[in-house]
Amino acid sequence: MLQQTIDVTKTPELNKALYETQKVLTQPSKNKDAHYGKYADLSAIDKAIRKAIIMADSGISFSQGVIDDANANGKVSHKIYTVIRHVSGEEKIIYGDSFPDDSNMQKQGANETYAKRTSLCLAFGIVADDDDDGQGVSLLEQYQKKEEENKLKVIAYLKDNIKKVNKDVSERVFAVLGKKDKTLDHLSYRQALILSGALMYELSRENIEE
Repeated sequence: MLQQTIDVTKTPELNKALYETQKVLTQPSKNKDAHYGKYADLSAIDKAIRKAIIMADSGISFSQGVIDDANANGKVSHKIYTVIRHVSGEEKIIYGDSFPDDSNMQKQGANETYAKRTSLCLAFGIVADDDDDGQGVSLLEQYQKKEEENKLKVIAYLKDNIKKVNKDVSERVFAVLGKKDKTLDHLSYRQALILSGALMYELSRENIEE
């Protein structure tokens, strides 16, 4: 488990530079739409910060990275960190959002982008979303909710149709996942899609043979 400590190292030159940067920092344009209003995406936030650094000639730069972590059960997660450096050699590391590991590369990319966006806002004091008075949910939460809904639909299809094939065909269907556990409710969305594709194929084969 990743242990975080609060960085109390004195960085007077960097602090001054950040002050000068934030004096000229203009909140980024909210260039994207969500159900709760407009928001600034990662590129708009990055552009606003870099513009302020140039205007202030503050001598700072920043970069972001990802730390991999695993809990006691071996479940992997990732945490974004932002490093802010000054030409004097002083620097600060600011830890931001965490996101779970996901075998779906599209979802993994969306999670990482969202975490970078919110972490960069935290590091530079940026407000990137319209205030929704607590009624809205993040784009990431919307994505996860929709995916969970779709997963449940696919699992419902599997439950309704797996009983239409005999034991040998069922074994072939589950074999595509390379595991013996046949508990449908424990499937990830990706696994459910793979399994449903295999089942559709077997059902179509049976129809052709008939």
